[in-house]
Amino acid sequence: MLIKRVLRFLAIASLSAIIILIGCQPNLATSKAKGNIVSKNVIDSDRNSVSSKTKSSSKTKSFVADLGFRPEANGFSFENYGNEGGIENLTPTDMRKMFGNQVCATQGDTCILTPPAEQWMEETNKDMDGGHCEGMAALSLILYADKAKAQEFGNTPDLALQGNEKLQHEIAYWFATQGVAPTATNEIKGKTPADILDILLSSINPNASIDKTYTMGIYQPEFKGGHAITPYAIEDLGDGEYTVMVYDNNHPKLERQVEIDRNANTWKYVASTKPEEEESEYLGDAETKTLTLTPSQPRYEIQECNFCGTADVSDDDGSTEADEGKKVSTTKKVKFNQIFLEGDADLLISNGNQKIGYENGKFVNAFAGATFIPRKSNELWKDDDEPLYNIPVGVPFTMTLQSSSETNGKKLTDVVMLGPGYDVGLEGIKVLAGQKDLIKFDASGRSLSYKPSNAEAPNIVFGLSTTNDDYEFELDGVEIDAGGTISANLDTAKGRLGIKIADSKQAAIFNLVISRIDDKTKQKFEGEDLALNSGDTMYLDYAKWTGNGAKLTVELDKGSDGAIDETTTLKDKQ
Repeated sequence: MLIKRVLRFLAIASLSAIIILIGCQPNLATSKAKGNIVSKNVIDSDRNSVSSKTKSSSKTKSFVADLGFRPEANGFSFENYGNEGGIENLTPTDMRKMFGNQVCATQGDTCILTPPAEQWMEETNKDMDGGHCEGMAALSLILYADKAKAQEFGNTPDLALQGNEKLQHEIAYWFATQGVAPTATNEIKGKTPADILDILLSSINPNASIDKTYTMGIYQPEFKGGHAITPYAIEDLGDGEYTVMVYDNNHPKLERQVEIDRNANTWKYVASTKPEEEESEYLGDAETKTLTLTPSQPRYEIQECNFCGTADVSDDDGSTEADEGKKVSTTKKVKFNQIFLEGDADLLISNGNQKIGYENGKFVNAFAGATFIPRKSNELWKDDDEPLYNIPVGVPFTMTLQSSSETNGKKLTDVVMLGPGYDVGLEGIKVLAGQKDLIKFDASGRSLSYKPSNAEAPNIVFGLSTTNDDYEFELDGVEIDAGGTISANLDTAKGRLGIKIADSKQAAIFNLVISRIDDKTKQKFEGEDLALNSGDTMYLDYAKWTGNGAKLTVELDKGSDGAIDETTTLKDKQ
């Protein structure tokens, strides 16, 4: 597959995951003060309570709102977990369940994913390396409120994770809904703590139907460090102070509380990576907007597939009419490119003076039409997971990849963009302290250029879904001088991939993998140790390749003046 798209397997982390919405991986880092959230170590010997005001158990409390859910009876018996071991995440079957048949490049019962769909699945599975808190928070509530769904699994506290592939896939499925519409677009955010409290007071009722239930999201400043928890009851302490009882999947069977002060319009939650570790406070107020709610009902719908459709271009608006019986383009319906960043680095996306992302460590959001989805999946108290960015289709932009406070060069960084019928990305970037690299992605998703600060260049990947066959491309093992620029461009009209090297004293060396998917099968071509001199352009004629074992036509434009100087064929190393 393009990027060695092998479905990654997970195992229950022995240190359970933290409070982060798309992920929540265990982390032993000490807390630190950040912006409006003051993080401080708290030793809570009771472990069932956040403050001295709320030490009593739910059995002795008088709630003003109560769903009837209880962590001991209705939460999972196992802790939040990451991506180690033998536990499964999303598969093509789960993708088809979430988005429908449009994610399949093949026809029939066996689903080989389109290249963009496989890339999205891979990036989402990577997010779960930080933990599965969103999936566990959502599914525990669903299994309580949706009795028909619960019959598929049994009693929640009795469910085992190990050896239970059906449950593993189900948790991964509900986890993944947070990154796409309509689930993501229905998240209630931008509200004050008092607003959130009022919504919960009006919706939490005994045995409420699933459409009246919510998961809760909490975030650190700058929209990092999110975590998902499950609210189920509210106690009025008087003087405008309330505690929202929550099931925290980092703390199996324990009662936890979010404190909300209506008069001060503040909220507080004491968090830790696992029950026996020291705890730290999340704090927010009316200005931080770091407390959110996600309704359960939108998760039940077929999710919108922004990356589906075809990338063929035949008119000014980028749409295509497909032949009868072929995949139909949905380009007109899709309005943004979605950008993922994985790794210890920060990303700033710019279009002139318009910017979104992190500039000098601070989050900025001043890009017309662009939106972001805070991610619930990074390590507690560690700022390494950024939001997902949605940039309007057709708008050019430049990305600056820069080191963050957490950068140490040990964790490689990926930057991937997905749009209607295409994906393009850089994988395995080694970011060092003080590094600032420029990445240019064409708004069409068919070209990029990258100038690495060091000689360890990343892999370049493309995926393309057309009205006929689908293609995946990967340039890996790239060797290029530090400061040299490598560019790649997909010419869909001519059916060729162009690669250009500039500002490099030595010839660039790279390996090539091309995959083609038709309605039934997937075929692959591999070439090794291709060399390209600085200033030259190499064209790989993928449309002329006839399948497994056949040679690939290669054209060389010396000096990149538009004239082909040499034509040869490359033998498949297989």
